[in-house]
Amino acid sequence: MASRDIWKTNTSLQISAGTVSFICSSALVYMIKSKKDGLQTPYRRLIFSISASDILQSLSIFLGPFLNVSNAVPWAYWAVGNKHSCRFVGFLFTTGGSAAPMYSCCLSIYYYCKLYKKMSNGAFAYKIERWLHIGIISFLLIVNVYALASNTMNSSATGSFCTYAVLPTGCRQRPDIFGECNSSPDPDTVVILSLLNSMIIPAASLIIAVLILSILLWRIVAKEKIFSTKTHDYEVNDTEAILDGKEHVSVEKEQVESLEKQQLSQNTEVPKSPCLETPGDAAVTVVASTSLRRRFSDETTTNIAVAYRQEMMAQLLLYSSSLFLVHLLFISGVAIVLSGKVPHQVHYGFAQFLFPLQGLFNILIYLRPAARITRIRRGSSWIKAYYLVIKNGGEAVKEQIQIAKMAKVKYPTSVKFGVANPPEELCGVSNECMYIDSSKQLSRDNAAFNSSQDWHHIVGSEGPSAQEPQDVIGCIHHNDLDMVVEESDVDSQQLVSSEIVSRD
Repeated sequence: MASRDIWKTNTSLQISAGTVSFICSSALVYMIKSKKDGLQTPYRRLIFSISASDILQSLSIFLGPFLNVSNAVPWAYWAVGNKHSCRFVGFLFTTGGSAAPMYSCCLSIYYYCKLYKKMSNGAFAYKIERWLHIGIISFLLIVNVYALASNTMNSSATGSFCTYAVLPTGCRQRPDIFGECNSSPDPDTVVILSLLNSMIIPAASLIIAVLILSILLWRIVAKEKIFSTKTHDYEVNDTEAILDGKEHVSVEKEQVESLEKQQLSQNTEVPKSPCLETPGDAAVTVVASTSLRRRFSDETTTNIAVAYRQEMMAQLLLYSSSLFLVHLLFISGVAIVLSGKVPHQVHYGFAQFLFPLQGLFNILIYLRPAARITRIRRGSSWIKAYYLVIKNGGEAVKEQIQIAKMAKVKYPTSVKFGVANPPEELCGVSNECMYIDSSKQLSRDNAAFNSSQDWHHIVGSEGPSAQEPQDVIGCIHHNDLDMVVEESDVDSQQLVSSEIVSRD
């Protein structure tokens, strides 16, 4: 294949990859901004920053072959630009190309602080994140403004993009054709800036990511064996949601422990439900078994903590792998160019194709938890799951679950159970309970968990297990049902089985 055809093939791959990455990063930025809580968490802010940086880089990669200096090198076949357009594209390329790996490194630091240091989002944002943003933005502005002022933004030797380069273009590789390099811009300055932007920053980001990953793999995975424990597939759209669930369960656990301590200290029966009593002397309260709730809370807390760490470790591993895949060939190619040689066409072709794909890898990794949930719910392939998640704005596709459907659960209010399709007047949302007045005529098949061992059936029940008119209160918090609905019907009935406590 002639060199002209090889150049066009490699440059076409570069443009195609840059276009795909630009679309993916733009979509990811839109998804994050359109979320209700938007940029409220450090994780999303860092992903947003990586995507915004990749947008700049992808745009420069797409425009580079066209806005390059038209007469810079004879093999820049598509170049129609001048030195001003080249500087503009070069500024985008160097700014985005440096910011993307630095923010990827910041993401590794975020995972280290969350998993190893157990730092909260607020503490990380105040103590570390803001300084990372200030440092990166200040560094990029200082370096690239200096590069523009010193006239170091020029066409690359390949003629497919603009970056820090000496003049005339190609003098370092082929002085026999292009002559000796000019003193302006200073060749030493160009070398320093090129090393800093294309080698030192990406290499340092890779090294830090590897070190953090190694520490976490040894201290968390090997010692705590988080991947050896089977956990449930909790419904999360990003890794922070798991931690939020953990915090909710911890609060519930503290409430249960406080209730038990009060019971033991007073040496009395199980305290009354916090719900309001219904009229009648024969009122009974359906409450969850205290011991069962304690066991359920302990197991749930452990499972969520393990799932949280599993998910974050998996995400960190994927982000680090994508950083390697994108930058390794490009770094080696830059090293070859700076040494005064020309990379092999195959090497350069792969580097041109992989380097712009950071945006594609970012969106695939970011949406993976939501796609995984959607795949489980719908029983679909990964490709279809990603399609459904993207179509749903980056959120996992919701599906009606049998228990929630029976109880007509409407999040985020408390879950009422015991009667399916209750009239509105029977529900006391503010007290987190459902009130069933003895004057209401409801059939036995309205019981959400139709078990004679667990329920007092109210007026209108049929069969031998029918009871006298009772005032019944069924109470459960919505956080409990969030876990229940993910189990099978049998497990769910066991988890919410209740004991009848008579009240004087």
